[in-house]
Amino acid sequence: MISEEPGSLPDVFRLVEQLNKRLNHVQRETVRHTGLTPPQYAAMNQLWRRDGQPLKDLAAGNHCTPATMTSLVDGLERKRLVTREPHPEDRRSLQVRLTPEGVALQATAPSVAEMFHGCCSGLSPAESRD
Repeated sequence: MISEEPGSLPDVFRLVEQLNKRLNHVQRETVRHTGLTPPQYAAMNQLWRRDGQPLKDLAAGNHCTPATMTSLVDGLERKRLVTREPHPEDRRSLQVRLTPEGVALQATAPSVAEMFHGCCSGLSPAESRD
């Protein structure tokens, strides 16, 4: 039988759930002015770091399936932020590239550090790295 004492496993699960809800709220509010969803922001952030990535690499970097990433990229294409182009070294693959509008969006988009600060501002820098 699991104890219901403070610090018990159910308490830990509740705390993790509350933190997850808070982080999701902060992510949505932080990126809302960009017109992106948090998953779209994550994909764009990955492309801002290194443009021209294969779809499978974007999916792996965002911990989702290629099918999910395809749908996400479809939305980014509709917003004219990215394009799909033939991969120069692998003709079976496509790479996702930023459009000029996608590059320009980076200047107005919040950084990951800004999002983290909105959620976890009470943590010290050392605690935030753990």
